[in-house]
Amino acid sequence: MKGKPLILSLVLFTSGFLVAYNYQQTANIPQMVQLSDSQWEKDYFYKQQLLEMEEKNKELREELKVKRDKIQEYDSKLADSENVVADFVQRKNKLQMLAGELPLQGSGVEVTLKDAEYIPEEDQVNQYIVHESHIHMVINELLSAGAKAIAVNGQRIFSDSYISCTGPVITVDGIQHPAPFVITAIGDSDILYSSLDLTQGIIDYLLSDHVDVEMSKEAEIQMQAKLSAEG
Repeated sequence: MKGKPLILSLVLFTSGFLVAYNYQQTANIPQMVQLSDSQWEKDYFYKQQLLEMEEKNKELREELKVKRDKIQEYDSKLADSENVVADFVQRKNKLQMLAGELPLQGSGVEVTLKDAEYIPEEDQVNQYIVHESHIHMVINELLSAGAKAIAVNGQRIFSDSYISCTGPVITVDGIQHPAPFVITAIGDSDILYSSLDLTQGIIDYLLSDHVDVEMSKEAEIQMQAKLSAEG
């Protein structure tokens, strides 16, 4: 009989221990947080706002990209327009230079025609002076050789210019010039010089016609704008 109370005590002790252990383990398990309806509504509202903000940001990024592309397109068009304008200005200036509305400079040649220093007594003086025909010959040869601009005694010559001779004086577009007559031409100096200096060419003819000729290549020739008869 003494053994039964001992066994019963042992069973009760073990049961108590198991109950206490299970309670302790249950207490250590995290409990699930229960949210109220108002808390759920707030959480849902904030999430919706966040989604809307993200969507708005996406739209703004796309709009920014479109505007940047447009700005780049405008910049390209502006650059093209500036290039076109610059090209027009350059062509306009070139035409104005050729037309004599603007000064011109560049390399070329200089040809000086002088009346003969010695005139035999038996010959006529008219045979030993420079005439407009001599100047025309030089100008035409220079133009054929590619001269970009020509001047006589600093006065520009154009397609409609007229040259006449009155004794020892040459008149260019109404403006008189005494001898010597300095003809300057802007262009390739080597080509212009060679064209005039050909054997039996213009220079040889002028010398045979009793005209003293001096010719040189020039690194830089300055030509003023078109002069008027009143200037």
